[in-house]
Amino acid sequence: MTDRTAGLHCTTFNVRRPMPHLRRGHPDAWTRRAPAVAALVRSAAPHLLAVQEAVPTQVQHLASTLGSRWQPVVADRSPGSGGEHVGFFVDTERLHVDRTRTIALAPDPSRIGSRAWGAPFPRIAVFVGLHDLVTDVAFLAVATHVDPFSRLAQVRSARLLTDHVDAVGLPAVVMADWNAGERSASARVLTAAGLRDTWDLAPVDARPKPVGTYAAYRQPKPDGPRLDRILVRGTDTERPVVDRVGISTERPSGVWPSDHLPVSAVFRWERA
Repeated sequence: MTDRTAGLHCTTFNVRRPMPHLRRGHPDAWTRRAPAVAALVRSAAPHLLAVQEAVPTQVQHLASTLGSRWQPVVADRSPGSGGEHVGFFVDTERLHVDRTRTIALAPDPSRIGSRAWGAPFPRIAVFVGLHDLVTDVAFLAVATHVDPFSRLAQVRSARLLTDHVDAVGLPAVVMADWNAGERSASARVLTAAGLRDTWDLAPVDARPKPVGTYAAYRQPKPDGPRLDRILVRGTDTERPVVDRVGISTERPSGVWPSDHLPVSAVFRWERA
């Protein structure tokens, strides 16, 4: 029996890859942050968790934290398997994975590991076709991590993503560290293609005061750019209804889990 009113809890989280630090207690040290990441993810337990910048040891850490109920669907941004990964952890009690595809954010999307448009590192997007076992809605989920340095790469990546979402033709949720704020040129490309920010779609009383999502282990700036955002787009038969959104400023045991703040949205697909 389906329940069209059941909200889908989605979270996007740049977990920040491990970096070498001489000082063990440095706020960026992974050994310090790992328990905080586990506590945060375990308490949130979203139906769909998008992750960026996770190396294999961090993917394993997240998988162990969430448990076997969450299916990892992640890909390396390079042809090997030891670099930064982008993708999802999927709650299999709520969602069924139908198909997956990874593309390069580049003129030739099949060339995983290629660098394009002035980006110094390769970038990818992971596409996952999902079936909601509670609402009986099939939809597309996309996770990506866009280049922070090249505005051209940000705009071209946005155009490429919207073209691929168009080609699938399903309702879609796109979860990313966009490395560009909600008023950026790339954000305008996404909005023009019908990808709406869940923040804007949520009722005013169901969203907190906005803060910048790149906090760099400090208190986030009020009204700072929301680099991490969850976007949705409906179809002629399904439209997204956002119940609430959030930006987590939790510090388990006083520790910032990452330099980025996790962003969440609870939404449902309603018949248009």
